[in-house]
Amino acid sequence: MAMPIKFDTLEYTRSLVEAGIPAADAEAHANALSLAMAEATVSPGELLLLRTDVLARIEILRSSVDAKIDALAASVDAKIEALRAEMNAKFIPLYMMAGLTLALQVVLLIKLFA
Repeated sequence: MAMPIKFDTLEYTRSLVEAGIPAADAEAHANALSLAMAEATVSPGELLLLRTDVLARIEILRSSVDAKIDALAASVDAKIEALRAEMNAKFIPLYMMAGLTLALQVVLLIKLFA
């Protein structure tokens, strides 16, 4: 089994033997540690796959959020335009009345000074 972390079991065994551990026990410890490290670590390839997956998920979420923001902006713009049109429609009679009042004032002034 190839380990992603470099671990020299022979050197580890020698260190344990030099520290007073019996050779058989030291070898068993080295093998056990080697297996534990092989199972407990993540290979660079696995990290790359995880990174790619996370980035892809982030991009999907970003696209989804962008689409929702665009839809919301379009909805708000449409409501503003509808409100603007409604307000303009309500002001048309007011504009007409102001224009008519101005025209009547002009006629009155002409009659008064003519």
